[in-house]
Amino acid sequence: MASPSRKKSSSSRRDRISGLPDNVLGHVLSFLPNKEAARAALLARRWRHAFGSVHTISFEDEEGEREDDWITFYYESEERKSCSEGILDGIGAALLCRRRCAGALQVPLRSFRFAFDSWHWWDKVAIDQWLAYVLPRRDCDSHPGLHLDLRFHISSVCALNERRRDAGSNSDDDGDDNRWRYLLPRRLFSCTALQTLCITYCRLKLPNINAVKLPFLETMRLTALGDSGRNIQRLISSCPRLVDLTLEALWNLKRVSVLDKRLLRLAIHCCHNLKSIDIDASELRSRDYSGREPAESFLTLHGSPETTTSCTISLCKALSKEAEFAKLTSFLEKISNAKHLHLHHGSLENKFFDVGFPLFPSLTWLTLQGRIDSSSTVIAVGRILEQTPNLEVLSLLMRESEDREAVRVSDEITTPDKPIFSIPCLRLRVREIILDDYEGSKPEKMLVKLLLRNALVLERLQLVFTEGVSSMRKNKLEVQIGRWAVPNSEKFFI
Repeated sequence: MASPSRKKSSSSRRDRISGLPDNVLGHVLSFLPNKEAARAALLARRWRHAFGSVHTISFEDEEGEREDDWITFYYESEERKSCSEGILDGIGAALLCRRRCAGALQVPLRSFRFAFDSWHWWDKVAIDQWLAYVLPRRDCDSHPGLHLDLRFHISSVCALNERRRDAGSNSDDDGDDNRWRYLLPRRLFSCTALQTLCITYCRLKLPNINAVKLPFLETMRLTALGDSGRNIQRLISSCPRLVDLTLEALWNLKRVSVLDKRLLRLAIHCCHNLKSIDIDASELRSRDYSGREPAESFLTLHGSPETTTSCTISLCKALSKEAEFAKLTSFLEKISNAKHLHLHHGSLENKFFDVGFPLFPSLTWLTLQGRIDSSSTVIAVGRILEQTPNLEVLSLLMRESEDREAVRVSDEITTPDKPIFSIPCLRLRVREIILDDYEGSKPEKMLVKLLLRNALVLERLQLVFTEGVSSMRKNKLEVQIGRWAVPNSEKFFI
C-alpha cells in the first residue's frame, strides 16, 4: 500500500494542462506565434492534435525582406512560386494541419492575417485556396466572428503614395498597376461572419449592390486600394454596424459620407486627394489625421459630441505660408474639445504657435512629437501650453518619424525668458511629465529645465534616454534633472 506522502507527490506532478478540453488548449495556443504553437505537438501524444483547435493563423514577412532576391527567383524558379516561401509554406501547412487534426468538431477560425513584403501574381492560386477555406461557405449565426488582415505589400503609408505617384497614373482605376494587384473574391463581400476587414494594396471589384452584405462588420481599414472612390464609398455604406474606420493612401477617393452610421473612431492617413468628409460625430471618440494641410471645408461634423477622447494630428509636408497656417488653425478649432491630443509638431514652423494655436479647454493629456533642436522650438512648446489650461499629463517624444518632413531651423541657441513658462497649467495642474528619446542636447536641457522648474505640483517624472547614451552620461543627466524637479516627485529613469 502506497504511503500518503507518495500519493501526494504523485498528485502534485500530475499534468493538469493536458487534461483541458481541445478547444481550451487551442485557445491558449492561439496567443503564441503559429510556429511555436505547432511545436506543442512535440510535448506529448495528448498534444499531437492540439493545433487543430488553434483559431488564429498569422504569418508575415519583414519589411524589405524580399527587396534583393526577386530577380534571382524570377530567373531560377521552376515552380512559379515567389520567394515568400515562409508565408506560403507556413500558412499552407497551418491550414492543412487544422483540417487534418480538427476532426468532426472543428473550431471555427476567428483570425486570419498575412503580410507580404511584396506579393507576386504567382501566389494568386495559393491565396485563392486560403480564402476559400477561411471564409464560411454559408451564413452561420453561431460563428464567433471572423477577423481578416490581408496585406499584399509592407510599407509606410507615405511610401505607398510615392509608389503610386511614380507610376504616373491619374485615372480612377490605375490601369497596368491595378492589373497586377490581387483581386479579392466576391464571396468575401457577402460573408456575414466578418467583423474586421483590413486590406492593403489589392483590388475590390464589388459585386452587384444587393450582393454586398456585411451586416456585422465593425472595424475596417482600407489601405492603398486601386479602386475608384465610388466603390470605396459603396463598401463603407454596406456596413451598417461600422464603428471604426481607417482610410489610408486612397488616391482615387475624393469625397466620403458616413452619415448613416455612428462611428466611434475615424482615421484619415495620407489621402491627399480627399476634398471633403461628412460624418455623424454624435458618438465619435477618436480622430486621427495625417497628410497635407486640410482645407477649411475638409471636415464637416454632424451632431458633434461635447468632448472627444483622443485626437492625433500629423502633417506630411512642412508648412510655411500664412494661408496654410489658416487652414490648419480652422481644422484644429474643430477638434478643440479633445481630452487627449497627440501633435507631431516637427512639420510646423514655430511662428505658427505665436498666433495660430487655438484654445483647448478640455485637454488633460498632451503628447508632442518632434525634435527639440532650437530655442524657438522651446518657445513654441510654451505657447502651446498657454492654450491648455486644464492639462494634467505632458508627454514629449523628442524624435520625429523618419517619413515626416521636418522644418529646417537655425543652429543659433538663445535662452528664452523664464516668464514664458510661468504658465497656470504648469504651476497648478500638471502632475505627470513623460520624456522619451532624451539625449541631453542643449535645446532639450533648456526645455526640460524650464518645465521642471515651473511644474510646482509635479508628482511623477518618467524619462527614457535615447539609444547610445553611455552609462556615465546617463548618471550625470539623472543628477542634473533631479535637481530641477520638485523634491517630493517620483522619478523614473530608463
